[in-house]
Amino acid sequence: MGVSEGIRAPSSGFYDRYVNRIFTKWFARIAKDIKDRGFSGTILDIGTGPGRLLLEIAKQVSNVELVGIDISEDMVRIAEKNADGEGLRDRVKFKVRSAYRTGFENCSIDLIVSTGVIHHLREPIQAFSEIYRILKRGGEAWMFDGRRDATKAEFEETVRALGMEEDLPLPLWIIEMIWPHLHIGYKTEVYTFGSIARALKQSPFKRYDLRKEGAYIRIVLSKT
Repeated sequence: MGVSEGIRAPSSGFYDRYVNRIFTKWFARIAKDIKDRGFSGTILDIGTGPGRLLLEIAKQVSNVELVGIDISEDMVRIAEKNADGEGLRDRVKFKVRSAYRTGFENCSIDLIVSTGVIHHLREPIQAFSEIYRILKRGGEAWMFDGRRDATKAEFEETVRALGMEEDLPLPLWIIEMIWPHLHIGYKTEVYTFGSIARALKQSPFKRYDLRKEGAYIRIVLSKT
């Protein structure tokens, strides 16, 4: 995984201040789902960025070990700073690692979460294979990403359903115009619903659920 697949300074600071934080309510919902499912053990956030999803999990789930990895050293530094600011540094660990080479042992992770990473992956099958390797038997991976092929109606429905409109850094109509261009340089073929399905069929996972949820894709990978 080359450095070009990560977000480096100064873009990392902009991403933390104006982009990632608008998803806090969404992250809180994911954290609640994890709590309601009663997960325990080790939870890994791949492509953790500023660490906000992991911090929301730390606020709601107490009986887990939380680790976030990101290929960007600057993102990891920001995540650690955010953890300090929330008083949660003792609950989470952040490491500079690749989605292709996580550094974890075989069958060592109970749950993997990932938001907004798929569109960065130039080798998605390799990433899915690494996820399969490190998941425990019976473990799951929850992966979410925006859809490049989402319609205007789906985009608006998602923003309002997640309560994000009041947190947007720009008016909704402007974001709708620039949405297809937000990830210039990372528009890999896998960043559409059909392409992700094809990549999953070539992965080691025999059980997975891939669905559209408004303007984003939700994937649940199960290791049996």
